[in-house]
Amino acid sequence: MNTSQMKKIGIITILNVNNYGAELQAFALHHKLKLMGFDNEIINYLYYKNPNYKSEAASQPLIKTSIKNRLKDLALKWLDKYSAFKYPEIAKIRKQRFDGFHEKHTAVSKTYHSYSELYNSTLGYDTYIVGSDQVWNPNNGTNIAPYFLTFAPKEANKVSYASSFGVGSIDGTYYDQYRKWINNLKHISTRESDGVNIIKDITGKDALHVVDPTLLLSKEDWQNIMIPYEHSEPYILFFIFKKNKYAEDLAYRIQKNTGYKIIRVCKNEMPLESDDKIINIRDYGPAEFLGLYNSASIVLTTSFHGSIFSLIFEKPFYTITPASKNNNSRQESLMNVVGLQERLLREGDEVNLNKLTDIDFEIVKSKLDKQINISVEFLKKSLN
Repeated sequence: MNTSQMKKIGIITILNVNNYGAELQAFALHHKLKLMGFDNEIINYLYYKNPNYKSEAASQPLIKTSIKNRLKDLALKWLDKYSAFKYPEIAKIRKQRFDGFHEKHTAVSKTYHSYSELYNSTLGYDTYIVGSDQVWNPNNGTNIAPYFLTFAPKEANKVSYASSFGVGSIDGTYYDQYRKWINNLKHISTRESDGVNIIKDITGKDALHVVDPTLLLSKEDWQNIMIPYEHSEPYILFFIFKKNKYAEDLAYRIQKNTGYKIIRVCKNEMPLESDDKIINIRDYGPAEFLGLYNSASIVLTTSFHGSIFSLIFEKPFYTITPASKNNNSRQESLMNVVGLQERLLREGDEVNLNKLTDIDFEIVKSKLDKQINISVEFLKKSLN
C-alpha cells in the first residue's frame, strides 16, 4: 500500500491495550477493507486504559466512574507494572510481539495521546468509521464522544461498524446525550441485537445488526497471518482471564476423559496458579495466539472473542459466563445467530461431556455466512 498518499478511510476503535480480542478486531476491519480495495488506516487514538493516555477535563466520562471501578483500573495498572518488574523477560517479549503484529499487519496513523490532541488535529479522510468493541459503553471511564466521530469534519461520511454498548440497556437520563451522538452518524450498525433495540429506543432509527469484524475474515485469512504452534500431542486451550474454579474443574474433567494436556493462554503476565497440570503461556502475541487456536482440540473460554475464534477455527468449545451477571448480551447474541445456545454455560451448570464434540460446523458456517454477507453489503453500501 502506498502510504505517501492520504488514506481515504480512518477507523477509530480500541487498540494497543495488550488484549488479544481488541487487537485482532481492530486489525480485522482494517484488513477486510484493504481486501475490498479501500485505502484505510486506524486512527491511533489511545484508549484511556493505555498507560500513555493523557486524561484531561474534556475527557471526563459521561457517568462518573465508581470508586470500585477506579480502584479496579488502578489495581490492573499496578498489577501490569508489578508483573513487568517481576517477569521482565515475559513482559518484554509479549510487548514486542503485540507491537510487532501491528507493525507488520496494520496501517496505523500517528498517535493521539489525548482528547484535545485528536480534536485539534486536521484529519483528511473522506470517510470515518468507528469500529467494533465496547466503544459505546456508558461505563467506560472516559468521554466516549470520539467513538461517535464528533471530531470528524461535518461533511465527512461517518459510519459505525459493529460498535457495541456492552450493556443491555441505557439509563433514560443519558438518552439526550446519546441521541446527539448517534445522530452524528450517517450509517449505523451494531454488534448485538440489544444495540439495535437501544438505538431504536433512543433515536427511532433502524440500525443493522452485523458481525464482529473478526468474522469478516475467513479461517484461511487468519491462518495466513498466524504463527503455527508446534506441538506433538492434542491439547485443550484454556482462554480465561482470571481464576475460575468452575472452568478449571470442567477442564480437568475433559482432561480425564480425553487425556489431553491443558494450555492456558493468559492475558496477564502473572501466573494464575502454581498448577503443574496447566501449562501457562504468558508471552504470546496475537499471531501466536491464532496459532494456538488453530491447533487446539477443544476450547474453554470466558471471552467473547474466544467464542468467535472457536467458531472460525471450528473447535468444539464451551463459553463460561458468570452466574452473577445477566449481562451476557453479546455472547447470547452470537450463540443465537449460530444456534449454539447450549455452548454458553453459566458457572454451576451441569455439562454432559458425551456431547462435547457434537457441533455441526457446516450448519454453523451457513448461518454465519448469511450474517457475514449482510455485514459486507452494509460496508459496501456505506463506503461507496
